[in-house]
Amino acid sequence: MRPLALVTALLVGLIAAAVVVLASRGEGAEARSTGSVTVLGDSLNVGIEPYLADELEGWTISNHSVVGRRGEEGLAELEAVGGDLAPVVVISLGTNDPQADVDGFRRLVDDVVRLAGPTRCVVWSTIWRDGANEGFNDVLRDAESRTRTFAVADWARLVGERPELLASDGVHGTPDGYAERAAQVARIAERCNPAPEPAP
Repeated sequence: MRPLALVTALLVGLIAAAVVVLASRGEGAEARSTGSVTVLGDSLNVGIEPYLADELEGWTISNHSVVGRRGEEGLAELEAVGGDLAPVVVISLGTNDPQADVDGFRRLVDDVVRLAGPTRCVVWSTIWRDGANEGFNDVLRDAESRTRTFAVADWARLVGERPELLASDGVHGTPDGYAERAAQVARIAERCNPAPEPAP
């Protein structure tokens, strides 16, 4: 009986340990510890580059951002990078475009989603230029609702709630602002799960 009792005790212990391991995995199952990301956009993405590297330690980060870049210029850069795009694409475009051209911005977003394809996640920050551009931001939220691989990082809400994160020009971030923006983007990137390739 003693050997049987010992075996039973061991089995109970192993099952308990397995439950603990599975539970601990479940807590962080949505976040990935490593990956690769393409950062493409304007000065707001330039601003987060050093902070994003800290937030996504161990990730491969390819930076393709330029100060003052407009939407069509960003789209051309996206096309040029082409197949070298990482599984996660962090976009900051729209701030330098005509702020009333909602239809033009919608076309830009649709083109970026098309170029990224169904096997990459697109993370796009909402637009704040002397205030939230709700027309543009509604376009982004609509894209998020329609596309499982599209996610919105809500920079406009962040700085609306915490205006001290904005520089005096009302557009760019302070160092703390860029750090917060990078953290916001990184949290989404870590949980991105691109759709698998469609079955032939």
